[in-house]
Amino acid sequence: MNKLTYNKPAKDWCNALPVGNGITGVMVYGGKTSETLCFNDCTLWSGYPKDQNNPESLKNLDKVRGLIFEGKNHEAQKLAEEKLCGFYSEAFMPLATVEMKIKTKSRDKYNRTLDLSKGIHTVTANSIKRDCFASYPDRVVCYHMESDKPFSVTASVKSALNSSVSTDNKLIITGNAPDYAAPNYVSNDRNPIRYDEGKGMAFALCAGADTNGELSFSDNKMTVKDATSLTLYFTTATGFKGYDQMPEASREAVLEKCSAMLPKKEYQQILEAHLEDYKSVFYSSNVSFEGDSDKNTKGLLADARKNGVSPALAELFYNFGKYMIVSGSRRGGQPLNLQGLWNDNIRPPWSSNYTVNINTEMNYWGVSRANLLDSAEPLLEMVWEIVQNGRKTAQINYGCGGFACNHNVDLWRKTSPVQGDCCYMLEPLCGIWLANEVLSHYKNGAYRDSVDKVVEVAREAAQFCADYLVMHDGKYVICPSPSAENSFMNNGKRCSLDYASAFNMGLVRQAFNNYLELDMNDELTEKINSIIPDLKDFAYGRNGILEYHEDYDMPERGHRHFSPLYAFYPANVIKYYENSEQTEQVRKLFYDRINHTRQHIGWSAAWGICLAARLHDSANVEMIMNRFLCKSVFKNLFSVHPPKLFQIDGNLGYVAGVHEFLVYEENGVIELLPALPNNLKNGKAQNLLVNGVKISFEWKNGEVVSVTADKPIRIMNKHLSDNVELNSNVTA
Repeated sequence: MNKLTYNKPAKDWCNALPVGNGITGVMVYGGKTSETLCFNDCTLWSGYPKDQNNPESLKNLDKVRGLIFEGKNHEAQKLAEEKLCGFYSEAFMPLATVEMKIKTKSRDKYNRTLDLSKGIHTVTANSIKRDCFASYPDRVVCYHMESDKPFSVTASVKSALNSSVSTDNKLIITGNAPDYAAPNYVSNDRNPIRYDEGKGMAFALCAGADTNGELSFSDNKMTVKDATSLTLYFTTATGFKGYDQMPEASREAVLEKCSAMLPKKEYQQILEAHLEDYKSVFYSSNVSFEGDSDKNTKGLLADARKNGVSPALAELFYNFGKYMIVSGSRRGGQPLNLQGLWNDNIRPPWSSNYTVNINTEMNYWGVSRANLLDSAEPLLEMVWEIVQNGRKTAQINYGCGGFACNHNVDLWRKTSPVQGDCCYMLEPLCGIWLANEVLSHYKNGAYRDSVDKVVEVAREAAQFCADYLVMHDGKYVICPSPSAENSFMNNGKRCSLDYASAFNMGLVRQAFNNYLELDMNDELTEKINSIIPDLKDFAYGRNGILEYHEDYDMPERGHRHFSPLYAFYPANVIKYYENSEQTEQVRKLFYDRINHTRQHIGWSAAWGICLAARLHDSANVEMIMNRFLCKSVFKNLFSVHPPKLFQIDGNLGYVAGVHEFLVYEENGVIELLPALPNNLKNGKAQNLLVNGVKISFEWKNGEVVSVTADKPIRIMNKHLSDNVELNSNVTA
């Protein structure tokens, strides 16, 4: 299925539907006699470049390590939170809201749809057809209205930021982002939104019109009367100049840029260019579960709660995730943040930043497998920029070469820690996870025109790991070492810092493997090869693989993060077949987590699907999928983080989960349908990328009936029908 359909307008932002072109994002409400469009620009953030590195961190790092090795974890954590900390990241900002009042004498049936195959939002109501899309080729948002009966429209614009509205044969809003926006979870800041320095970047939105009606401007509004055709063109611009440059604060300069972007083409030309571009990207791959239904989206969700997820809903949710990747991440734009490209709050959840202890990485897990290589580009550019800033953090905060990056990143590529609990504050290996993610896409065919950047990212990551490791009891370990946002009991107290967490040691091993696979044959290669034999290995305890170096009591056994299983997924350090004993220890901890969870969090469920699939556990894939889609999505299919917050990572992690239960690769051998859930017995996949090879296959009743590839591949003789058809590139 490729359409979200509704018979009522959206009542609020989390029920509106998204459109975007990787630069400008819009949430469309689709009212019966009104319209609300909430605009974002990927570069509109609070703040400006700041040096938040902390020399006190390095002075106290060895003291923290010593306390941890002495078993005084609580004292170590207290010292770290006082001396190894930094300050908060900046926030992704909403740009403006356009409101329209629509008058017509007709009163007809209402319907709104989001066609994922075309990237077009459509409302039909009162004899008017209203199409909205965001064009990547022309960098413009179009809102086209057409009817056989006259209608009138009045449009106004406003912003939650400091701004002013004007008209000049177009509707205009200009303003400035704050100099600083405190995170939504900081409750003790009496002045959380600050404009006191006058350095916040300027922004602008321009709305032009093409109509056969009477067009006029007054009272800072645009009015169109007695039209049967109207196209509104929206462009956005900001004063962003680069992650390391002060932004343009002049509204006039940004307005000039924004006005110049308004198109001079006819609407039909823009539409045709949009469709050609969008379809070429969206259909670069395809997954179908042969699911179709005449139910609308609300009906599909209601049916899932009664009968389990149908093939139609499973397919629609996958395609919606792909749609948001294509709409939110394109070459030349910024990467997908916590909310992708869509946010309506000046203090959004967790600043709507790049939370890189899982969420940003999860946004991209499924991108290259889906052959969306263009959408992977912004991630590489961001990580390369993080490397540039992170070199300073590595040296100043930790006395190391390479680069370090802690868990919150913003437009200005902040790499130093924030304040707060060490379970999230002190995570300098988050940059290693970002680097490992880049390398996973590179191995799958991405970034072939940016090899130098990929190599630099891999080298700097491996260098930091080599320098940050310390010898303890004859083994190299990471210390201090958290496990993302979790904690353990030590001497009756809840603690977050230990040494040699499975999460951190998995990151190190994957970073070393990545660099060695590049075959650079240099001094760093020699150093890595000398360290690997003495790296502390994973250990096992009561509940499987140990999260920390010791089998501590865990106050939250069903914790939302699966970080100790990183080496198994998304990394490839522990391999399903080759490391069978470790795989069983992974399985044991995974089952302990999911059997004790009391939360229904979208991104955690998506990670659970990925892990269950990697474990070849189709029953738990299906169980978690049902739990996710029945309890952790809004009516518009946005992924939910409790209590009622949108985070896009769950949507995009689900895309990766589908790929995982369809395809597994180990040591160059591909297994098809390793964990196919029982409710998806029939389907086909086209042009999925595996190690840079495009493979397509079809299955019936849970068995593969045909496989083709564009380059030679080997597949396992499992889940294949007796008369499977293979093309000449496929060896079973």
